[in-house]
Amino acid sequence: MLKIESLSKSYDKGKSFALRDVSFQLGEGDVFAIVGESGSGKTTLIRLIAGLETPDTGTIEINEKLVSSIKKNVAAEKRNIGFVFQEYALFPHLKLEENILYGISKLKNKKQRAKEVLELVGLSEMKDRYPHQLSGGQQQRVALARALAPNPSLLILDEPFSNLDAMLRAQLRNEIFRIIKQSGVTAIFVTHDTQDALAVADEILILQNGKLVQKDAAANLYTKPSSVYVASLFGNTIQLSKELQSAFECPLKTDCCHAIRNENIAINDECDYVTNATVLKKTFLGSGTQLLIKLDNGEHLTVVTKHTHIDERITIGFNSKDVLEFKE
Repeated sequence: MLKIESLSKSYDKGKSFALRDVSFQLGEGDVFAIVGESGSGKTTLIRLIAGLETPDTGTIEINEKLVSSIKKNVAAEKRNIGFVFQEYALFPHLKLEENILYGISKLKNKKQRAKEVLELVGLSEMKDRYPHQLSGGQQQRVALARALAPNPSLLILDEPFSNLDAMLRAQLRNEIFRIIKQSGVTAIFVTHDTQDALAVADEILILQNGKLVQKDAAANLYTKPSSVYVASLFGNTIQLSKELQSAFECPLKTDCCHAIRNENIAINDECDYVTNATVLKKTFLGSGTQLLIKLDNGEHLTVVTKHTHIDERITIGFNSKDVLEFKE
């Protein structure tokens, strides 16, 4: 449904690149997440897809039609792409139904379509309310309904949960996923929060410094990350430096980079690789206790444990099967 080939974009005539040689495809009806830290190229990528920027190299096809290349750029309003903005961008002086009708004013059955999408997001009884009379989550659903009303080929959601508190965020992302799947629209979900991506995406694309470093299913990104960077996005990860390898007596390949996830380090003297440590600080987290520890070789680590009784001196370790290995 979406095909991107060798896409690059520079804002300083090639001195540096916001996006460099990115290629991927997206199937019809898929929900796809783009994840990366600030400056990774997420915003540039969606602006190129939406037609708000032109690429320096590469092509974009939507439904097998070329919409963007060096020589061709189909206008944003002609690409049939729906956009849900981070700040919702609802018209404050218009009622909910009027907000939705505004974007589909040329449709013959616009009233019926507005009714359908309000029912889809569960807000049909609030059609005569103004945006300020709604909660943040309800405003988000109105923004989604407005974006879905014209029956877009592709829906882009730009950091849609960043303005919501943690409890509402978790509740709403499941609801948004249901609505998108029920509508059948192909969706791209942009976020820096990997928990959001894991909750809503069929597949996740990881950007780092403008480059695509991995595109995979969520489970594979966790169990088979392509780099320490990808591994660190999906949980607290400790890189096994030469000093840590020495402390745990775990000689690993010298031509590779290795890491261990925090949750795979245990207070246990029966692991494959162990060392002794002194507990410097304990912080209760509710679901466990965070420990700042000093290994006997002087290295400091922060680990989390579910143990309730923790002595000042402990033995910690991990198993060889849990070591993540990457080519340097």
